Amino acid sequence: MASPPSDLRVLVRRLASTPADQLPRLCPVLVGHVLRCGGPLSASPDAGKGKDKGAETPMLVHKLRTHITTLLTGRNASGRFAAVCLIKAVVDVGGWESLRAADPWVRGLISVAQKNDPLPSKELAIITLTKIYMLLQGYPTLIREMATPTLPSFVTACLQLAKSPSTPTSVIETVTSSLSKLVMLYPTTLRPFAGQIKSALRTYIAPTTSDSAVVPHTLRESSRRLFILLSYTAPKNGSSDEWAKSIKAAILDCHATADQIFRGVVESWESSTGYRPQQIRNELDPSGGGESVDEFPSWEGIAPGSERLVGLLEFLAEYLDNPTKAPVTVPVGELLDLTTRLTLVTPPTAGSEEAMQTNPSISRDEKSELWTVLSDIHTAVLRLHGSTIRRLADSALPLSTDIIDHTVRVLSSHKTNPIVREKVYNLTSPLLTLAGPTLPRLTVDSLTPLIQQTCHDILLSAGHLDDTPKPSTPVEKGKQTVQGNADAFLSTPSATPVSLFTPLSTSHLASATTLLPLFLSHLPQTHLSPDIRSLLDRTAILSSNKNAMLASVLHPYKDTRGRYYPSILPFLVQKFGTSKEVEVVRSNLVRAGRYAQLNTDDYDPTANLDDLLAEKQLQTENSDQEMDDALIDHPDQPQQTIVEEKKVVVSGWGTVVPENQNEKMEIDTAVEEKNQVNPFAVTVQETETTVLKKRAASPLKRKSSGTFDEVEETKVKRVAVDTKTEQGDDSDSDSDDEGSVQIDMSLDDDDEDEEDEEEDDE
Repeated sequence: MASPPSDLRVLVRRLASTPADQLPRLCPVLVGHVLRCGGPLSASPDAGKGKDKGAETPMLVHKLRTHITTLLTGRNASGRFAAVCLIKAVVDVGGWESLRAADPWVRGLISVAQKNDPLPSKELAIITLTKIYMLLQGYPTLIREMATPTLPSFVTACLQLAKSPSTPTSVIETVTSSLSKLVMLYPTTLRPFAGQIKSALRTYIAPTTSDSAVVPHTLRESSRRLFILLSYTAPKNGSSDEWAKSIKAAILDCHATADQIFRGVVESWESSTGYRPQQIRNELDPSGGGESVDEFPSWEGIAPGSERLVGLLEFLAEYLDNPTKAPVTVPVGELLDLTTRLTLVTPPTAGSEEAMQTNPSISRDEKSELWTVLSDIHTAVLRLHGSTIRRLADSALPLSTDIIDHTVRVLSSHKTNPIVREKVYNLTSPLLTLAGPTLPRLTVDSLTPLIQQTCHDILLSAGHLDDTPKPSTPVEKGKQTVQGNADAFLSTPSATPVSLFTPLSTSHLASATTLLPLFLSHLPQTHLSPDIRSLLDRTAILSSNKNAMLASVLHPYKDTRGRYYPSILPFLVQKFGTSKEVEVVRSNLVRAGRYAQLNTDDYDPTANLDDLLAEKQLQTENSDQEMDDALIDHPDQPQQTIVEEKKVVVSGWGTVVPENQNEKMEIDTAVEEKNQVNPFAVTVQETETTVLKKRAASPLKRKSSGTFDEVEETKVKRVAVDTKTEQGDDSDSDSDDEGSVQIDMSLDDDDEDEEDEEEDDE
């Protein structure tokens, strides 16, 4: 073995020479030395026996452990704090050798948590003990010797800290986090303490402003997690039943709280699970809770009641977010029944004060307070829906329609609340990913307000919407009132109106940006109206949303008459031309557009490109075979092959734009008029092979005795699907044939000769 590291020598020397009162300020330096001594601390003591320098390392390790034990069991609080810090560092790097020697340290740490030491020492002792108990999990012998005998004392010390009114919330949060980790590892040992832990945690699960202490959000989450994980302590296979019983009790608490705070309205909801609302006394203030061990703390008033309801809804979401010991049955019907009831109560709109039927026996102030707390309640409902989708995954597909209905209703009620809109966007994204392609037309139509609001937020943030307030309508002279604001007459109208737009948060804009492509890729495009689809395309282009533009190109819009709308591929190529994804899409659409030029009637942009190319190859082979058959039938006829190239312009989705659409041919001159072509369209080269066949001369009518050869052109497109044979007038030829002009002139001379002969006869 090599010589011991210098860090180990320095560490032992400093612990021996430094007074205990000065050790806390040296803890960072001492811990750094320990972390660099992982090798010697994790080595076996017998590894260095028989060697001079190697025997020094085990001796120094033994001295270090002895110094730490002395400080831990001493009377000096500063020394005990330094010992706790060093024990944590040694356990982290020492491995099994340090765990095996940690039995006296475990008992000393428990005594520190039980004594009147400063709270930082107690909190650090709890963290160190939790680390030791977690590391012991892989060693059954050490569990039997160290964990099983000492865990009850540790839990008792933690409960004493949690129940003490003078304990800070940060220390209570450390206690709950520690017990949450240990309850899954040692459920049998912690089973006798389950009832005490639940009673100690009820204050922190759903706190209200009526409580004496303010509970931070982190403590609420850790307390809820520990409360839910206590189902692990159920005997035998009863953890699933315990979990189901606990979540159903929380649902009933939500209904009982809603009975109190919703007494100002006449609810149109009817329970589908058999719940009957309680009888409420209208002469008293709304209240709930109690002083019993199994009840949450009491509350009174609309605001505290809404806080209790929001806390219980978040508690239900934690049930779905945390793991369980065994498979459980999620009460989906009860959860959906609760969320339906809560979302049916909506605040009155600006245009209709009586949209929601109210209870005349309740004061107007209580109703107004109810309208103000509905946004928080509905936000908690959206979070519960999100947890349901994450927990059930594909099994949540039957619930998608109801959840979308709740989501749209909440958005319509709280359009001006950016927090609600962000939660709606976060919930809609997994909903569309899960069930978007299967949604019926009515459900897709109901998403119209959500799509419009998403596009509005994106365009407003990008600066493409006018957010300035509209000027008020001027009052007629005869209807002007005497009273008015004097400042209005003195103020000068500003040249630039003040903007009322509040910038959206980064997370809000990110949620809307993530949701926009899903409207194009995960919704049946045939269910969208043309206006909504154009709004989505316009928003994708103006916001430069690459994913949304790709989704629009890959999912073309087809109306009810079967017509495809123009593609935004030119804008995509213009903005993201260097992207690999865009290049792949562009090149494939060029090939598909080439097929469309040859088959304009049967072209389908959504068809598989491989199928299109295979069909094209087959039809090309058939064309070649037909031309070969024609050669076999007339072997004696001389042939001339002319190969020419012709430019064909193909639009974004394969619509052919003829190069000479309005071309007019005359004998003397040929005028070519070209239509204006899309500059973003793709131009491909088309090769045409013209086969000229000579036929026997046919006799001319009238007096013409000579014969001439009539030329018939047969054009075969080598890349075409159908071989077309064009016969007819000479004006259709691509070249000016002088022979045709001479034929016409000879016919005119014959006519003149006949007229002269008739005149002579007369």
